[in-house]
Amino acid sequence: MEKSKSRSLTFKIATAGILLAIIIVMQLIKNVSPFISGPIINACMMIAIIEVGICAGVGFAIVVPIISLLFAFASPTTALAFTTYGASVGIIIVGNLIFLLLGKFGSKQNLVLFILFLLLGALFKWFFMWASGEYIIKQYFELGDLMGVVTKIFSTLQLWAGLISVPIIVAVKKVLDIRKRPAKEAEQKA
Repeated sequence: MEKSKSRSLTFKIATAGILLAIIIVMQLIKNVSPFISGPIINACMMIAIIEVGICAGVGFAIVVPIISLLFAFASPTTALAFTTYGASVGIIIVGNLIFLLLGKFGSKQNLVLFILFLLLGALFKWFFMWASGEYIIKQYFELGDLMGVVTKIFSTLQLWAGLISVPIIVAVKKVLDIRKRPAKEAEQKA
């Protein structure tokens, strides 16, 4: 029993480390194609909250925009974060949390409801970020050339990244659920 718990903890730590490594690589290439990096980052955060736990998911939601500032320093997102004194980072964190918490709740349901909650999470995240961009960032900060960045980052890009991430998340979850079956069957026999 004790050995099983330590193996589980080891697996969770390893999983979190692998997901964090993938997120860092995606941050490095996000200026190449946000339609690849965004969905994969969303999928990594969702897998973290489902497989590792709520603390890992919330931690990733907070750390992802900070990693973006560190690893994509010359990006428009970083310039926006400095111009808004970090307000854009806070908005991204809350948007990530909306997506993750709806997905986490849906992961306890059947597959159809799980997909529905992921889609709702993507829509609510997009709406929150769009509304925040329009009614907070554009209204209260002098953006100059960064106005287009707000429109791009806080609008349909978020929606597409969320929607594209849904099939990735579902596929990974199904694979991980299949991996867990033999362990559950062995526990039931013992």
